[in-house]
Amino acid sequence: MTKKLKTAIVGTGFIGKQHYEAIRRLPNTEIVAIVETDEQRAASFASQYGIANYYTDIDALLDNETLDVVHICTPNALHYPMSKKALEKGVHVFCEKPLSLTSEESGDLVRIAKESNALHAVNLNYRSNAMVREMKERARDEMGDLLLVHGQYIQDWLMYNTDYDWHFDPVMVGPSRTVADIGSHIFDLVQFVTGQKIKRVFAELITVYPTRLKQEQTGETFAQTYTGEHEAVEVVNEDAAMIIAELENGVKASLNLSQVTGGHKNGLVLTLSGSKTSLTWEQENADKLFIGKRDVGNEMIYADAKYLTGSAKSFIALPNGHAVGWADAFKNSIGEFYKHIQGEVNTSDSYVDFETGHYLMKIIEACLKSTQEKRWVDVA
Repeated sequence: MTKKLKTAIVGTGFIGKQHYEAIRRLPNTEIVAIVETDEQRAASFASQYGIANYYTDIDALLDNETLDVVHICTPNALHYPMSKKALEKGVHVFCEKPLSLTSEESGDLVRIAKESNALHAVNLNYRSNAMVREMKERARDEMGDLLLVHGQYIQDWLMYNTDYDWHFDPVMVGPSRTVADIGSHIFDLVQFVTGQKIKRVFAELITVYPTRLKQEQTGETFAQTYTGEHEAVEVVNEDAAMIIAELENGVKASLNLSQVTGGHKNGLVLTLSGSKTSLTWEQENADKLFIGKRDVGNEMIYADAKYLTGSAKSFIALPNGHAVGWADAFKNSIGEFYKHIQGEVNTSDSYVDFETGHYLMKIIEACLKSTQEKRWVDVA
């Protein structure tokens, strides 16, 4: 019989709730506790969601609960210290992205993870979408030689100068906002579907509002509900970025990031240009893969097991027309990690481990250095 995994969630905001819902969709799992610094909110969340125990700090959680997995769903600054504490207790860790504030911190987590023998993952869930898996298979087997890569991740949730939350605080998020937040996703997708690491970058990070009007935020991330008077504050991190990346095989990728582009809610798009076909996946139409051809009609592949190849089939739970999407990829990402813990698979290729998360931190830092020095920078 497969062991039931006892899990805990640290952080009960927007993303913590998504972790809760994804875990509840997986077999042989039990959420035994949550951590939330506000005791009243912690008690309310535990009561509402039927969770037996709650704590206001991670130390109390680790001292009092017997856990298999802890999910770190906090602002960025807490990813490193909380993951470190869990690993040192021998608890498997599933951490939100980015893994840390610096590559020094993420490198330390890789070392600690190896010493602890605990498994570890970073939540970069888009690679766990069925059609991204299909894209990877077809890029390898049918597309021909890879010629170019084009990617964009554009949103509008910060397009007004009155939009402001903790993501603008460098103490909470580190030196990068947009590149660390959504850039980490597209970096991972490019590397995953091509099988090639990003080796160097030329980046221009852009801040469109040197100052923003800050108010007290009363809702979760993306809720954009505020109260009180405006206060003008300096913006020290980027709203957008334009990046050229070079892969190991010399192929160039053009990547466009923005959190200030009206009408685009979560507009992640990736196109691979091959010598035989092109492949395009759009996150907002996540159950489809476009195959572009020159001399014959193009194809649109839908997410149905009978149309797909290889590992993508295992991510299809519904028939064609019953669209799979963001929440399904999220569940798949955690599910692949849990299968590794439970011994059903013996590889970490299906999810992003801390070593890959560490490399993504080095790409982010290379982008920061490139925009400061106006030159190509190798990913060290």
